[in-house]
Amino acid sequence: MGKLETVQALRRGLALLDAMADGQGRGATLSELAERTGLSVSTTHRLLATLMEDGFAIRDRDSGFYVPGHRTAGIAASVERRTAYLRALARPQLEKIATETGETTNLVVLDDIRAVYLDQVPGARAVRMSSRVGSAFPAHSSGSAKAILAFQLDDSLLNSILARAPFQRFTPQTIVAAGDLRAELERVRQRGYATEREEYESGTGCVAAPIRDARGAAIAAISVPGPVQRIFSAEAGRLGALVLRHADEISRVLGFRPKEKGRRRPEGGTAVK
Repeated sequence: MGKLETVQALRRGLALLDAMADGQGRGATLSELAERTGLSVSTTHRLLATLMEDGFAIRDRDSGFYVPGHRTAGIAASVERRTAYLRALARPQLEKIATETGETTNLVVLDDIRAVYLDQVPGARAVRMSSRVGSAFPAHSSGSAKAILAFQLDDSLLNSILARAPFQRFTPQTIVAAGDLRAELERVRQRGYATEREEYESGTGCVAAPIRDARGAAIAAISVPGPVQRIFSAEAGRLGALVLRHADEISRVLGFRPKEKGRRRPEGGTAVK
């Protein structure tokens, strides 16, 4: 097997693991996994056999559902330990936002070129969306990723993303040009928070604010997604300032002490643009 085939097989195997984890604990059937990953049933079956042989997948004898195997527990535990402190700090703020707004609230980190959901608190007004803990979305179409990218201490991470332009288009509103993404990040710096309006999924949007460490570098973000007409309504006009305020609470615990001159807060909690 050549290098290209090896990489492709690895990506397909990882996609299957992700699809199995998307079943809210019950796993998925062979046909469901094939549908979720876009693979043929025969390819899905062949890859599952390898994952099962190495302990990364298990088939329940009673239901026939495939679920992640016990070897994934060690990987999950490592991630849990590495992110435990950040999640513990952020959880009370996520709960406060979800209670105040009724919207689902997320803790998000940037993993190379993807925004990954670390934690989530459902809101009373939440609707079914594609995001869940562990979900990953391309950085160029994520409000959370923009909030993190806009407040880096150097351009190394941004440059690695810009090198992939033109970006994949998901909707007519998706940013696809490197220059447009740079311009959007400058707007984020001026506002202090990021927005995403139907850039990944039609009908949905989000507001996100950065969590910054003692150096001032954004290490994560809090995001509030939802139906675009609700997130950007007059009622939600102060959402950006609200999310930023709670993100700042976490940043302060992490040692971030911004200079007043460079605060760049939304003036008076102005409406989201």
